[in-house]
Amino acid sequence: MATPPSSPPPHPPTGAASQSPSTLKSTRNATRLRSLATRPVGTERPLVHVDPATGKADGPHNKKLRTYLGIVTRDKVDVTYKNKKQVPDAQKDLIWEDIQVL
Repeated sequence: MATPPSSPPPHPPTGAASQSPSTLKSTRNATRLRSLATRPVGTERPLVHVDPATGKADGPHNKKLRTYLGIVTRDKVDVTYKNKKQVPDAQKDLIWEDIQVL
């Protein structure tokens, strides 16, 4: 009894999959700061001091704050606005409430 012929070996992949890891283009992953957005209810918030005269944050967590504010803004504000003066005050209030949620 003869066995049926086996199928030919698969062809090597073409395109980006066949390139070596060092030649692949690196891309950014989504940045969501899940550690701040989904922190447990009982944990304390990171403390960031803001200078009222300049509006600049100070302290060890200032970069996390800026990143978090950017994430919230990208999620809540439409990209069609050219600057923050065009964003409606109602939408700015929603963002502010989202930031202050306990």
